[in-house]
Amino acid sequence: MVDAAKRGVNVRILIDKSATVFEFDEFYAEGLKPYGIEVRYYNAAPIYYVSTINFRNHRKLLVVDDREAITGGRNVENDYYDLSEHYNFLDRDLYVKGSIVKAMRASFDAFFEHEISERYQAPEIPSSRIELQKYERKVSDVKAFLAHNPHEAETRAKIEAIARPVLASKPLYSCPEMTFTSDAPGGSFWTRFKDPYSDNYRFLRKTIFDKVMTVDKGLILASPYLLNNRKSEHLMHVLLDKNIDMTLYTNSLSSTDATYVAAQLYTHVYDWQAKGMKVYLHAGEWLDEMTTISPSIQSARWGMHAKTQVYKRTGAGQNEIMVGTYNIDNRSNHYNAEMALFCRGNDLLVTEIEQSILSRANNGYQIVGKNQAVDSEGKAVNVYGAGDPDTTKMKFMWLPSWLFNFLL
Repeated sequence: MVDAAKRGVNVRILIDKSATVFEFDEFYAEGLKPYGIEVRYYNAAPIYYVSTINFRNHRKLLVVDDREAITGGRNVENDYYDLSEHYNFLDRDLYVKGSIVKAMRASFDAFFEHEISERYQAPEIPSSRIELQKYERKVSDVKAFLAHNPHEAETRAKIEAIARPVLASKPLYSCPEMTFTSDAPGGSFWTRFKDPYSDNYRFLRKTIFDKVMTVDKGLILASPYLLNNRKSEHLMHVLLDKNIDMTLYTNSLSSTDATYVAAQLYTHVYDWQAKGMKVYLHAGEWLDEMTTISPSIQSARWGMHAKTQVYKRTGAGQNEIMVGTYNIDNRSNHYNAEMALFCRGNDLLVTEIEQSILSRANNGYQIVGKNQAVDSEGKAVNVYGAGDPDTTKMKFMWLPSWLFNFLL
């Protein structure tokens, strides 16, 4: 981005200032200022605003020149790019070209310009000697982070050698009917009570529910977290009662980064399986989809993070896919601002997405009964994919996860 700014590109960055994961602080924003890069923070409410801090910007978007865009589940962190030796995510993105990109950029503008997105305050030079040393150390760290160095160049070369041929091999598809949906910026404790919050802010869940209700053949859901509320639970049962072929691919206890979500998943998932849903769990292992830059990364723990849905309908050109940021949980339904792209009418694209989901799912294991699961060869495996202390921790998490289900 710095190199692009040096070429005269107008670079703007909007970062969700969630206290639990936020690292790109004002020192980094100040370090980018000389290059003309503008940084703003979405919802910088203090942590004691217990309700408002839950209204996060969960959207992930890269837009270039109003001509090209990428969205999907991926955050900007090593874990999402096969670069961590401890834990990595399998994700999915959709790259698009065409007139719809202008609408995506307009949604970025809406979030960037909204009053909830704050301009950063430059760090003040402290007067005390100890604090001054910390300040100078942080300034130095930022300069080192932004500077080119041999290790970075070597890593870039390794990534390029792996990724460029893969990218070149990917076909581009035409989408006869494309839909872009985004939630609105500005959700907070006050808007939840003052405004018609659902009508004015929550658009994506309505689009998804409308799409799902038109399914008459099959529904494939890939979501790293699955926590139903009353509406989604009802919708799921309606489809199962209609004998719609439903497939779910999500994380097991061994692969999730959220044990509290697994505690609720394992409470309900056997009932869904008994009603006819095919349920696959990621096994927490690296999948041989792509080479990594070092063997040690392959032995790390892996989770799935893709948010993808496939809608299968009767009639030519009616099948459809969704790729976006939406998890099937209460946060994505009620609090997080989300976005997604839908493409209907290109069966080749639908088939590629479907096969990608099922390939990953079949590399995990399938739930076949209460506390029972099998691998791709039909051999019985641990339904959790893990033993103590993970299972004990999950059991202790059940009560708090049940009590705070509405925030998960």
